[in-house]
Amino acid sequence: STNIRMEQLAEHVRLLKEGGYHVMDLEALVDAWIAGCGVPARTVAITVDDAYRSFAERGWPLFKAAGFPVTLFVSTDAADEGGRRMLDWDGIRRLVREGVKIGHHSAAHAHMIEAGVEAARADIARANARFTAELGFVPELFAYPYGEYDRALAALVKEMGFKAALAQFSSVLGPGEDRFALPRFALNEHYGTPERLRVVLAARAFPLAGPQAVEPRDPVVKAAANPPRLKVRLAHPLAGLARLTCYASHEGAIPVEVAGGATTFTARPGLPMPPGRQRINCTLPHPDGGWYWLGRFFYVPGATSE
Repeated sequence: STNIRMEQLAEHVRLLKEGGYHVMDLEALVDAWIAGCGVPARTVAITVDDAYRSFAERGWPLFKAAGFPVTLFVSTDAADEGGRRMLDWDGIRRLVREGVKIGHHSAAHAHMIEAGVEAARADIARANARFTAELGFVPELFAYPYGEYDRALAALVKEMGFKAALAQFSSVLGPGEDRFALPRFALNEHYGTPERLRVVLAARAFPLAGPQAVEPRDPVVKAAANPPRLKVRLAHPLAGLARLTCYASHEGAIPVEVAGGATTFTARPGLPMPPGRQRINCTLPHPDGGWYWLGRFFYVPGATSE
């Protein structure tokens, strides 16, 4: 579910290189976003989760040759164990010397929502100690294992001093996003065709009305509120908002209601979301080409462990 074929990755690198995209260091991009500074048009950042040996042996050489910065999110228990599939600390230190940035991906790579806040706190503290011992620093950017988070976990990550945290749902980083639940587009073998990448690279951020513009704030879906309703408030009206289309991961296209003089839209599935990780994505053609694209992650308790 998370691998990508080398020929796909090579095509991604070619499209980024030849398309004139500005591939930016993730932490520098986050710093600019936090400060409200503009970044060059067509800017992207590249992240890789989990420190597999295949990244060091095959993926990183491709990015390095292209001059593309990459952030690798490391789970410390896996690095402690090393082995045939995972990088050990010596391998991670080699990557750091070569320019790879390291992000925090917890210690045990657990399902943190199910484990609870105090278990997450202990896990992160344990990982902090291992990062300090092996690398001499604790990464300032956190990526939630499996992309799963709730408001309590986001508050914990903020409390523990991280600069920002990344989730994993398809959306564009723009003004009004949550600093401790930043979006990322996943590109794997099943969703990594050149055609999909072109669609992703043409995506644009909806003009959100602010950090409280998207509801619900907590992605965990309670039984009494299943299916959930996604409500989005925009900073200004968008022409053609009636052409907006929203999709739920468990249902496909879902009804959309536009209100407030084209400044608000709501979307709600007709069927309850099943247990586990779910998504709602909304897209609207942009007048200059490409798409406005907003996605949100939802989590329904009760899924079996992976």
